[in-house]
Amino acid sequence: MTAPDPFRLDGRRALITGASRGIGCAIAEGYAQAGARLALAARTTANLEQAADELREHGAEVHTFGADLTDAQAPTRLVEHAAQALGGLDIVVNNAGDGGHDGLTLDAYRRLLHVNLRAPVLITQAARPHLLGSEAPVVINVSSVSAKLGGAEPYGPLKAALSSYTVGLAREWGKDGIRVVAIAPGVIETDMTASYTDADWWTDNLPERVALARNGRVEEIAGVARFLASDAAAYITGAVIPVDGGWVHQY
Repeated sequence: MTAPDPFRLDGRRALITGASRGIGCAIAEGYAQAGARLALAARTTANLEQAADELREHGAEVHTFGADLTDAQAPTRLVEHAAQALGGLDIVVNNAGDGGHDGLTLDAYRRLLHVNLRAPVLITQAARPHLLGSEAPVVINVSSVSAKLGGAEPYGPLKAALSSYTVGLAREWGKDGIRVVAIAPGVIETDMTASYTDADWWTDNLPERVALARNGRVEEIAGVARFLASDAAAYITGAVIPVDGGWVHQY
């Protein structure tokens, strides 16, 4: 007899935020290849629809939702719309994030807080009733290596709070069978990080900063996200998994 593939996600219902490009788009592609049914959300609907159409061309079921997560009501609305479209939820991936490039004004700080911390918390809490109806529920938060490295900008501390929330919620929700985990990417090559990864000060010192001496790729984050959502990771919860090429461990 052939045992079921523990890495498959056939029929599982996944909500992924920040799915129009970069890491979120790669996670959506990986989940679709594994057989998941998808609800994808992003602020830029044109890019989101383009990504969704490419997945649909390969037979994936994809529903899309425009969502500005700075809106206090958007997280709850998004969860309800996604659950309605899919008939429930098994997987929630809180991937949407904002690195902040507008200086430390009050409005910029609020946006960073809302997107990087408040929205994942509200989405996760709103998803709880739906996850309780799942046979394999899991929440995956996308944190950052910056959570451990620290920094004067709010991004790192907010990601540290998200990692801490992941660990605490895993302990609280474990009795109900809901797993809560996080991925902490290092420097991943995307459109959003191009100005950073292409800078001479970074590339010249890359071998000293990162053990593997290269930047990461979005599919390397997506592979970990697929594993964590699958039955292969059924006994993993409360973990914050660095996918950073060994950057954190250089300090």
